[in-house]
Amino acid sequence: MNVTTKTGLPLPPETTMPVDPGPFDCMPDLLAAARVAPVVRIPYLGKHAWVVCDPELVRIALTHPQMAKDVTWVPDWMRRPGLMVGSQPDPEYARAMIMSDGEDHARIRRMHAPVLSPRNTERWGERVSVKVDGFLDELAQSRSGETAEVNVVTDYTHRIPLAFISEMLGLPLEAERQLRSITDVMLYSSDYPARTKAVRSLYEAVEGWVRNPGPLRDGVITGLLDSSDGPDAAVTEGEVIVWTLGMIITGYETTGSLISASLYEALRRPPEERPRSEEDIKAWVEEALRVHPPFPHPTWRFAMTDIDLGGYLIPKGAPVQVSIAAANRRPGEGADSFEAERQGQGHLTFGLGMHYCIGASLVRLEAQIAVRGFLRRFPEARLSTGTPVEWESEWMIRRMSVLPAVLS
Repeated sequence: MNVTTKTGLPLPPETTMPVDPGPFDCMPDLLAAARVAPVVRIPYLGKHAWVVCDPELVRIALTHPQMAKDVTWVPDWMRRPGLMVGSQPDPEYARAMIMSDGEDHARIRRMHAPVLSPRNTERWGERVSVKVDGFLDELAQSRSGETAEVNVVTDYTHRIPLAFISEMLGLPLEAERQLRSITDVMLYSSDYPARTKAVRSLYEAVEGWVRNPGPLRDGVITGLLDSSDGPDAAVTEGEVIVWTLGMIITGYETTGSLISASLYEALRRPPEERPRSEEDIKAWVEEALRVHPPFPHPTWRFAMTDIDLGGYLIPKGAPVQVSIAAANRRPGEGADSFEAERQGQGHLTFGLGMHYCIGASLVRLEAQIAVRGFLRRFPEARLSTGTPVEWESEWMIRRMSVLPAVLS
């Protein structure tokens, strides 16, 4: 039932989505909620969040001039510890790229651009290839017969971006295990005190590396620190900390999820239906991006004024999510709709407009290298028939936790 407001516009109908993380696949529920109306309201933290589901309205929302992302628009009731990592620091201390607008966002983006330049992306790709070869060697050595089964997620797909982002940032070698344990709790635990503790642990770890860079290898952190020194410093120490946090979360978890989904779609098909050529692999990864966006609902937006969107009211101050999960699909498509021939056409997984993911090219390259390497090394690998695939998710983030494969 729609409620008419003083503006004459109705509020969107209310429905539900799985807002707490758990050992399930959220995608069917997200798509079911999106079928309720072009815009819906979700009970959230005792209040409501607005979710834009219609593909055309999602495009409008992603570029709407009155939909703010700046951290100052986050209402107090959403600033729950452990819930929104990007809203934790005071904006005077530092703004994250994903929670900034205007000149603040443009400046942060300019500072990141050299790191992710085409030349650097090519160089990073070479380093990813080295790590992929090493992890594939370990997988090959782990086999002890035709029944040898591995969890591709823990043994391969998530190891690649974690090792790479650690090297890219210049983190100490022992940091990888620490980051994995922290981010797993921070993103997927339903224990909010534990999530709060994990967020604090990650901040403390990064703060320690930034303020005592002696153990660091040359990398992005030391490069940013060079820019924070002296009277003409381009960045502050606080910004180095906050920006490093952002690169860890977005550069590790989402990439690992994309690689897992791409290999899942390959392993559940016979070898002759899997991608072989470079172009086939690129198309395969794009379709995985379309069907399996690691962030089914990405970062928050906030209405700066009353907005009429598709005939529904989004009132000033309302927190807004856009359903990438729904926008990526054509009418009638279900959760299980991967078709490589579509090549991911029209997907919005990396966003749109000025907030388009700055690391999109690197994420694609990592996934392509990882998928190509695995399928060439283990062309007859198949999903296990004795162990089920398992998911972890909630409405904003989704990944496989178990991708069981026999490497025959």
